[in-house]
Amino acid sequence: MNKPNFSTMTLQELQQYILLHRNDDDAVHEAVLRIQQNGTTVSSEEFIEIVRRRTGNPPQPQ
Repeated sequence: MNKPNFSTMTLQELQQYILLHRNDDDAVHEAVLRIQQNGTTVSSEEFIEIVRRRTGNPPQPQ
């Protein structure tokens, strides 16, 4: 399976992708890096929880 180019995705697109592919560490890493570049510190687990709450998606078993 070919992964999408995360650097061309908007943060919103990346968040949606992560909700569907929670075990994709590369995608989560890219999103956390972008958030950190804006001066915010967040762990990957915190990021996934934030995305879940903002999109209204229930937690998924991993």
